[in-house]
Amino acid sequence: MQRPLFLFFLSLLLAATPVTAKTLSKIAAIVNDDIITTYQLDQAVMKDLTSNTNKNQLDITQFGQVKVQILDKLINEKLMEQQAKKLGLQVSDEELNSAIADVVLKNGLTDETLKQALSTQGVTMPQYREQVKDEILHYKLLSREVNYKVLVTSKEVRDHFDQNIAEYAGGAKLNLNQIIYDLPDGNEKQIAKRRKQVEACRKQLISGKDFNEVLADQGDLASGGEMGELVEADLSQPLQEALAGLKVGDVCEPLELDGKLYIFQVTSRDSDGDVLFEQVKDQIRKNLKQEKGNTRLKEWKKELHENARIEIRI
Repeated sequence: MQRPLFLFFLSLLLAATPVTAKTLSKIAAIVNDDIITTYQLDQAVMKDLTSNTNKNQLDITQFGQVKVQILDKLINEKLMEQQAKKLGLQVSDEELNSAIADVVLKNGLTDETLKQALSTQGVTMPQYREQVKDEILHYKLLSREVNYKVLVTSKEVRDHFDQNIAEYAGGAKLNLNQIIYDLPDGNEKQIAKRRKQVEACRKQLISGKDFNEVLADQGDLASGGEMGELVEADLSQPLQEALAGLKVGDVCEPLELDGKLYIFQVTSRDSDGDVLFEQVKDQIRKNLKQEKGNTRLKEWKKELHENARIEIRI
């Protein structure tokens, strides 16, 4: 069994003096014209391990995997830093001060209590300012290279709504009329005849003929009536799908369930499709933009790697 490395590794890092660290530091990776040292990598690994207690019993193989992941993260950060410089992106003192003031205000702090809170984490105010500056620069870079290039059209929002209306109408209530037909057993001709009768009945309802009259005309062939008020989310999945997108007065396609054929007519809804769409369209747009943004981010990072000169030395 391979013994856990975390405590051994941590003790080595804590024991190493700055002079020893500089002496032993080598090149871990070259990223275009910049380097990442083994010392920087070790410090990043130690930070990750100390902030994730579930990683404090790693064996040699697992530790190696963590180190590779951290190095890849450092390479990505270096590529983004280089891209920000290439684009001339900067963070002014005014922007930085405003961001920190916002943190102080939203967390009910003062400048002094912020310093105290940072001190308990072993972070100085200059270090914190540098961290916030990096975050702002990162945001600016992603806004320009990713978010700015993500577009969600009104058609995409509407199409998504129409295709997933059952999901958004889950809490809505509606009233239905139903007509139920038994399907004959085994005789294909009789089954085909019954389906034609059901379709003829459906066309009468679509044309606007009174439901009770249509039902009465079916005689002993069918039963049915009003179903009362129902919560759409409580209906079976096939029925939800059959009713998706139907407005008041609409009639669904004949639905076969448990050896019977059903026709359902919507007589009322809490809200029709257009009203419901207005209620959820902003959230749909936000979700679609996030999905597209995640895809674009992966593509952009891949482009950075493909256009860079990266050499791993460990």
